Order: sequence, then C-alpha cells, then structure tokens
Amino acid sequence: MERRWLRGLILLLCFLALPGCYYLRLAAEPLPKPRFVTLRPADEVYAEVRTLLPRIGYVIEQEDPKERTLLTEFSHIATRAGGITLPAGGRLYFHKLRVKVGGGEGGADVELESVDLEIRSSYVYEEDGKVLSFKKRYPYDHYPSMFDLSSVHNELGRVRVYLETALENGGTHGK
Repeated sequence: MERRWLRGLILLLCFLALPGCYYLRLAAEPLPKPRFVTLRPADEVYAEVRTLLPRIGYVIEQEDPKERTLLTEFSHIATRAGGITLPAGGRLYFHKLRVKVGGGEGGADVELESVDLEIRSSYVYEEDGKVLSFKKRYPYDHYPSMFDLSSVHNELGRVRVYLETALENGGTHGK
C-alpha cells in the first residue's frame, strides 16, 4: 500500500514539474492565421504590403504577384530566457511570414501565416579541458512540446495591427 502511495506521489511530482520544462503538446497544432479586410483594391494592397513589411524588419524571400503571396526570410520574433531548463542565451524563436492578399477591385482580404517556425539554441560544454559549443535548430513540427505559442500569437497580432493601421491610413503613400 505504501509503495503505491509513494509511486503516486513521485508521478504527481513529475507531472507538476513537467510544465516548467515543456508544454503539454504531443503533436503540432495548427498555428493561427489572422486576417483582416480592407476596402482598397487587392492589387494595391499587395503592393503596399510588399513595401510595408521591410519597415518592420521582414525581408521578402519570395513573391508571387499573380497569386498575391509574399514569403519572408527567417525572422527572429522572440527570445525565451531564464530558468533551469533553458540554455544560456535562451530559446530564440524564428519564423517565416507568409502574407496572402485575396479579393479584387472591391476590397482585399489579407491573411498572415507563420511558416517554418523553429527554435534556435546554442549550447556550451566542456570536453577534455576544452570549452566547445554547438547550435541546434528545433522545428515546430518535430518538437511541438518545446514551443510557447504565445510568441507566435503576439507576433502575428503585432504585424496584423501594423498592416491594418498602415493600410487604413493610406499605407506608404499616405500620412
């Protein structure tokens, strides 16, 4: 009877300590795709978004004017640092941003999507009296339990508000 109680207590303690290290997620969940609508023509909105993204630190890697889709290079969106389980320098969150502009002359629907989400960390260790280091990348699809998705939600919300506000105020040609 005491063994069962002791096993239960150990299991409970392990369960309580687990959230400090990882998020209880076994499989990657779909990431949010915030969107907004504007009354401006879609082609004009696409051109404005292409100009606005570099202003907030995004570098465009690919563009498809026919489909009105932009894909950025990897961009650092957050750092999670501190605590016992994190490497020195923390976990650096990176993603590529995909922007799709739909619609026509009567208005545009702008959708944002975080793609290729990953964590990058650096590790330092000692071996044979030498200090060595290595860097590791953790893609979201392979290591979903490591990710604090609030960083992605915050970044997509920030970009959505910026683009929506800039487009309402006339974009790059306005105020």
